[in-house]
Amino acid sequence: MTLHIFPCSYWEKALCVTQLLNHPRGSQKGPVSFRFKEPRKRRTIGELMVFLLPLIVVVMVKHSDSRTHSLRYFRLGVSDPGRGVPEFISVGYVDSQPITTYDSVTRQKEPRAPWMAENLAPDHWERYTQLLRGWQQTFKVELKRLQRYYNHSGSHTYQRMIGCELLEDGSTTGFLQYAYDGQDFLIFNKDSLSWLAVDNVAHTVKRAWEANQHELQYQKNWLEKECIAWLKRFLEYGNDTLQRTESETIPLVMKAVSGSIILVIVLAGVGVLVWRRRPREQNGAMYLPTPDR
Repeated sequence: MTLHIFPCSYWEKALCVTQLLNHPRGSQKGPVSFRFKEPRKRRTIGELMVFLLPLIVVVMVKHSDSRTHSLRYFRLGVSDPGRGVPEFISVGYVDSQPITTYDSVTRQKEPRAPWMAENLAPDHWERYTQLLRGWQQTFKVELKRLQRYYNHSGSHTYQRMIGCELLEDGSTTGFLQYAYDGQDFLIFNKDSLSWLAVDNVAHTVKRAWEANQHELQYQKNWLEKECIAWLKRFLEYGNDTLQRTESETIPLVMKAVSGSIILVIVLAGVGVLVWRRRPREQNGAMYLPTPDR
């Protein structure tokens, strides 16, 4: 698998990402990754992530048709993040627009789009705030467990991505997967109610999770029904805004990542953390990375 790495300075993120998206290699199909050059003075992850939450930018594209819509939720846990740095954040997106945020500092789920605040009652935000506080603790426990399995210390990341897509023809897709240190870890197959594991540690977790058939069925139902219902509701709430945002941003991104899905999180002082979803083969199998460790 060819991986194109584009070096870029830490403090020129906005300009650099724009240049990368218009780079001649952007016309090539396949996965693309962006990597920033290290600064002269190496900083800890805690020092580099002080302004993490306000500067999260997510760009995700799968289909060239702008009438495809998506609802995605990303969660990120960081071990040993440093003083004053969120150890957990959660961000929700409709298409390319952020709609909700939560972090371990504020401990509140908050709207990031005016039409979300206008249409959802206070009890909605309180209910999901409580749920995310539970997820915050879950991520902390699971990340510590993974570090023990891998015999890792220091700062590492644990990510969760869940969501669904509504295609132009009315068909839908759903996805749920986890990553450790930015690499695919476990990928949910809602048709077979099973998890696809990428290494021996992931297989250990897979066996434990697949023992709970009730939870597997719940995830399938959420992806196929509840997620799509929320997506349709949000599209109705923010129809005008989403159409404007879509027309402004999608063409630029499509030039860079045609044929694949790429998630780019821009972090102040960090550069970009990239988590790529690999395209599927025609027979439905998924390309998996060769583990780096």
